[in-house]
Amino acid sequence: MPSSEGPFVGRYRLVSDLPIVNLSVEPQPVVEGTLVRFHCAAKANPPVLYYRWAKGGTLIPDVPGDTYEVLVDHSFFTEPVSCEVTNALGNTNISRNVDVYFGPKMATEPQSLQVDLGSDAVFNCAWTGNPSLTIVWMKRGSGVVLSNKNTLTLKAVKPEDAGKYVCRAVVSRVGAGEKEMSLTVNGPPTISSTQTQQVLYGEKGEIKCFIRSTPPPDRIAWSWKETVLESGTSGRYTVETVSTEEGVISTLTISNVVPADFQTIYNCTAWNSFGSDTEIIRLKEQGEGNAIDRNLNVADPNNTENADLKLLVARAGN
Repeated sequence: MPSSEGPFVGRYRLVSDLPIVNLSVEPQPVVEGTLVRFHCAAKANPPVLYYRWAKGGTLIPDVPGDTYEVLVDHSFFTEPVSCEVTNALGNTNISRNVDVYFGPKMATEPQSLQVDLGSDAVFNCAWTGNPSLTIVWMKRGSGVVLSNKNTLTLKAVKPEDAGKYVCRAVVSRVGAGEKEMSLTVNGPPTISSTQTQQVLYGEKGEIKCFIRSTPPPDRIAWSWKETVLESGTSGRYTVETVSTEEGVISTLTISNVVPADFQTIYNCTAWNSFGSDTEIIRLKEQGEGNAIDRNLNVADPNNTENADLKLLVARAGN
């Protein structure tokens, strides 16, 4: 440090130098919202000309003296407060952080993922908190802990891995936070429909086919006997398709149900760029137990009609 000889006082020579500074912070530790006092004690010859305060490198205006009081939040834990003391020879700067207790704050925003079937899915979720925090990963609706790290890796994802995932952080006795993200798995369509559906003889009947597919299906076709219908109307039959948040519903409507319809095998098939899925659906007369016996025999799935139907679907997919 630069110094020079000053005047004598009694038998002692006064030494000129940069300010010697001590910065105190009281009280500590604290929770967010507590009033904290920073005191900048300085010894200087020549005398102190002025004080300057900053937080995280940004000047704090309108604090001219040696004391700074403020209600602290979590940012004071990572952004130090500094006091710079200046005299005629130069300045001295000293800084301190505040030991602020605070609940989890999101440091890295996690992103929802869309991955192909069989690929790995990697979620990232970073939190800050004081004291140290605990991270827990779970799938929404399940109590199974999947990871306690910032990263969750799902190997070779399957269709059932799709859904909502939760990254939860806990600071003991201070607070907790959580963030939800989605995993979408690209793969062939999956059809889930009741294989035997009920209709009324002589009335309009509807057969429904529910399709989950990411990406959405390129084609949906209904086939029976020698007929393939993707949309519109053909004779007594009409096909309509509606998209919902959960998937796609394709409905085959029969304008007037006749006895032969109960002997027919209906096939709903959906395709996308990853493949296809098929569901075979039969009709049953509603209230059949109390209805007149029409001697309607349900077709054997191994009979010639079923084999012809599979060939028809295969041709439709080409």
